[in-house]
Amino acid sequence: MRATARRAAVATASVLLIATTATAQTRPPTTDAECQAIRQRLAGHAAASDGVRRLVAARATLPAPAAPPVAAPAAPAAPAPVSRVQEIRDRLAKIPAERQLLEDQRLAAMVRLDLARARQIQGQIDTLDAEKRRLESEATALPTTPPALPPTPPVVAAPAPSPPVAAASDVSRVRCSDVAGVYDEVVRIRQRELGAKEGQIGAIPLLTPSAQSGDQLARELADQFGPWPQSAAQVGLLDANGDGKLDGFVDVPAQGVYRVYRQRADGTLSVDVFPAAGATPVAEVVRRIEETSARQRSKSLTDLLATRPAGAVRVIAESPDFARARTSWLSGNFSDLTKLEGGAVRSTEFLNTRGETVRVIETVAPATNGFALRRLEVVPRPPGQEQWEDSVTIVRPVSVFRTDVEVAESRAIHAADGTAVGARVTTTPIRFTIER
Repeated sequence: MRATARRAAVATASVLLIATTATAQTRPPTTDAECQAIRQRLAGHAAASDGVRRLVAARATLPAPAAPPVAAPAAPAAPAPVSRVQEIRDRLAKIPAERQLLEDQRLAAMVRLDLARARQIQGQIDTLDAEKRRLESEATALPTTPPALPPTPPVVAAPAPSPPVAAASDVSRVRCSDVAGVYDEVVRIRQRELGAKEGQIGAIPLLTPSAQSGDQLARELADQFGPWPQSAAQVGLLDANGDGKLDGFVDVPAQGVYRVYRQRADGTLSVDVFPAAGATPVAEVVRRIEETSARQRSKSLTDLLATRPAGAVRVIAESPDFARARTSWLSGNFSDLTKLEGGAVRSTEFLNTRGETVRVIETVAPATNGFALRRLEVVPRPPGQEQWEDSVTIVRPVSVFRTDVEVAESRAIHAADGTAVGARVTTTPIRFTIER
């Protein structure tokens, strides 16, 4: 009965929190800057979702902007040698297609969070832009024979056309008094497309990142998440390809730290961490342990996402040393964890992106030549049952250059009253080494 009452209390609190937030979101913007900021977010989601594009087009009620006046053509200059003029004209005609192709490649690298490749491609774009400016400057200094060299070369379509994007005029034609309400509808559309429960408070459909560095990416993510500690109960849903499918997600394990889980093109899972300026980053050895463990255990994005909070987290019980132990783990301060007396434990309950009630018990305790991290995750499954997954990760710091890791895992199905259904399944322990 107490467990049922606890779950009812969490559900009630989450409903109230959703209602409160929805009211705040639908408040019309009071300044033009607020209106334009929401319109910019609408345009970002429209670029990735056909459903959003249709919604924005349906809500665009303002008159379409007038077409800009056509400038009068410049008077032709005196005749000049045709060969160089024609060379410049031919080259300028090719540059738009080359630049569009590079832009498509840069965008693809950014949505995969391959920042090094994105920076390399941006350098190629800058070089191409510099060449275009140089040629245009040279063209203006050369007289030409009729017809005169056009000031702007014709745009040549890229070999691989990008998916349709909502016209800027559609977004700009949504009234400022309506943009907040339209944005709420957009969030629900994107939640539904990416597998989250519609209206789930902590499930945030992310805009496609455009950052050129890890610091910029952290700032972009910070703008889309709430302030700490609210962000600890949120998870960002990433649609990297704009096809309405989940390609990754982002959680916030510590203040100002954004951890990105994504599915690479080869199907492998990766974990990347981007700290905001001034934040304490997650240690590289910890990131590699979490990434390797998830891969070795064949964890999918859906598996991992199901045990992330997307709503208010209720702490049922927590020992005094748990917060310090967790900070030591994230910072890679393993010596503190090997000396932890008696262990540290925390039990929490929250709603995931599907609106399901999840219970998690985390334990940190000393082990032979190291320490053990234990995590019991209880996730609902039909019909009226629960999956209990218990994983124990033993970390043994051999030296400053080497860390040995062993992961053991077991699963069991229980009825709602806690009675085991069938036999417990235990996997063979996984062992790997992290070298620095």
